[in-house]
Parts: sequence; C-alpha cells; structure tokens
Amino acid sequence: MIYVILPILLVFFSIQVFSLMIILVNESRAIQPRKVYPNISILLAARDEEELIIRNLSALEKLNYPLDKIEIVVGNDGSTDNTANLIEDFIKDKPQFKLYHIDKTVGKGRGKANVLGQLAHHASGAYYFISDVDVKLPKNWVLALLQEFTDEVGIVSGTTKCERGGLFASLQGIDWLHFMGYIKAFANVGVGCTSVGNNMAVRAEAYWQTGGYEEIDFSITEDYKLFEEVTSRGWQWRTVMGEDSLGIAWYIPNVKEMLHQRKRWLIGARELPLNWKTMIVLYGLFVPCFVAMLVINPRLAMTIWFIKFVLQSLFIYFLCLGVKRKPFGLLHLLVYEGYVLFNTAATAIFYWLPVKSVWKGREYNAEYLSPIDASASANTQNKK
Repeated sequence: MIYVILPILLVFFSIQVFSLMIILVNESRAIQPRKVYPNISILLAARDEEELIIRNLSALEKLNYPLDKIEIVVGNDGSTDNTANLIEDFIKDKPQFKLYHIDKTVGKGRGKANVLGQLAHHASGAYYFISDVDVKLPKNWVLALLQEFTDEVGIVSGTTKCERGGLFASLQGIDWLHFMGYIKAFANVGVGCTSVGNNMAVRAEAYWQTGGYEEIDFSITEDYKLFEEVTSRGWQWRTVMGEDSLGIAWYIPNVKEMLHQRKRWLIGARELPLNWKTMIVLYGLFVPCFVAMLVINPRLAMTIWFIKFVLQSLFIYFLCLGVKRKPFGLLHLLVYEGYVLFNTAATAIFYWLPVKSVWKGREYNAEYLSPIDASASANTQNKK
C-alpha cells in the first residue's frame, strides 16, 4: 500500500512547492496612467439580495472611472424580497445605473447566465465587467482588469476572498484565497483553469463571437463555460492578483448553505479540463493517504502532516501579502487544517447524497440541468 501512497503524496507536495515558489516571485502590476478610457459596462445579476445589494452598489458607485464612460446594468432576476425596490431607490439619481426586470428565459441560458445574456443586449461598452451582488469591489477594480487587455486578450479575471468576520467567516476567507492562489500560480506559467464569475471582464467582441450566453451550452459554472468558449476562439486570457483587483465576497452564514454551494461547484467541475480534475482528486486523496499512513507509520504520517501544514501556511501567508491584507494568525491556520478535513469529507458525502442542490431559491435538479431547446425556451418563465 505504501508504494501507492508515496507517489500520490510526492505529486501533492510537488504541487505545493511549485505553487509557493510561483507566488513568491509574483508581482502585481501597479495601476498605470491612462490616456484613453473606453466605454465599459458592468453586468450584475440580482436575485433576493436585499441584505447585500446596497453594499455592492455603493462600492460600484465609488469606482475610479469617468462617469460618462461607465454604465452599470442590473438585472432583477425575479426577486421575491425587497431587492428591486432597494435598487430603484438607490439608482434614482444616478444615471450611470440602469435596472432591468428579467422575467423570461432566452435561448440556452438559465439562472445567472440567462440574466447576463439579456443584460449584454442592453450593454453598450467595449468591455463587459461581471461580478456578483455579494462582492464588494475596490475603487480601482475596473482600471486593474482593464490594463490587462492587449489586442490579443479576450478575458481577464481578478481574485476574490471572503470578508473577515467570526471564525467561520475567517476560515472561508482562508479557503477562498488558498484556492485562488493555485489558480494564479498555474496561470503564471500559462495553465488556465477558469474565469472567476464574481470578478471578471470580457471583451465585448470576444463575448459576441461566442453567440452570448443564449447560445452557450448551459452550465452551473457559467464563468467556466464563457472562459472555455472565448479561449477556444483563439483569445488569450489573464488572471491577476493584487490589492486593486481583489473582490471581497460576503461569507456563507452556515454549513448547510456552504454544502449546497460546494455541491453546485462540484457539479460544474465535471466540465473542467483533465489537468484540473486531476489536481482536485489529488487534493482530496491527501486525507485518505494520510490516514492510511497514520496506521502504517504514525511518526512518518505526522512528519508528512507537519510539512504540509508549513508549506500551506507559507503559501497562504504570502498570498495575503500579495493582496495587501493582514495575514491570518497561527490559530486560524491550525483550525483551518480541521476545517479542510471536515469540508473535504462533508462535501464529498453531500455530493453523492440524493439531496437536491438548492441555490438562490433554485433547485439544480436533472430537469433544470438538462439541455434545452433554445427556440422553445424563448418565452419560458424562470423557475423560482
């Protein structure tokens, strides 16, 4: 058995060391002065977000970009709470904001993809910036992503981490930054994974070459599908990590919602390329390999765990420095070890349980996920 375990651990640690080395030499670009400010559109899908919508809109209002060059189009996706009223009240004296009520499905898009697809038809910018309502964006967000667009680049992603709060929120913050760090490390050597759906920008020309979300085969991970469609047409991509491109997402309030979120992500991960699927599997295999090693050779097992903890903690520490955020303390990093073990095991079990995945009031069941006839769906009402 040890001859099976050791190669897996060797690959696992190779990825850890490689990622740490790349992040150590990573330098974020400072915002460069601009002479030309292209028209840009920010697309925002909102569904039952009364608790967070003002936090998001207030940050968008403060973006460092000429008001006559920016438009913010918000799609109210059948909200059943006070979201629409809050948006209307906030934007009534702000002409750069526009609200559209999304009450039908167009083409292949569903959920957020359906909203973004319809908002794109109202957008006039040369670049579409996309985020989520639960994300607070820094004032230089547009400038940070925009400066990555050369003539060959079609899509750019920033980095997102969770807001700090109590222990559960802080652990989510570590987890998000940890995962985003791997995406950035591999991106720096030309290995792409996905765009980040709550912190990204796409060239309008590249977007429309795909036919838009109404023509793209539906996926729960609509950001990955757009990334795949844009890059398959020869466009280059960029992934950035720095203070000016860092979105701060609100944390998931409880374990139940987190498991539904992770199940949705794993469903979408089926479409990831083989190299990233392999990485996810290897990451998950560390736990059973460690347990097996604990039985075979407890001292070696604890040495392996200690090395993993040190490498992982250094990685997270330098990621915090890279985005100019206060590093997490030793206690948080130690508790995070238990959090990862629980999260990995619970997510794996929950994924295979016959439990419906629910997110934003929608059931991601077989009917919802199955391919649909684009022409037949033109007047179909969104599922609540």
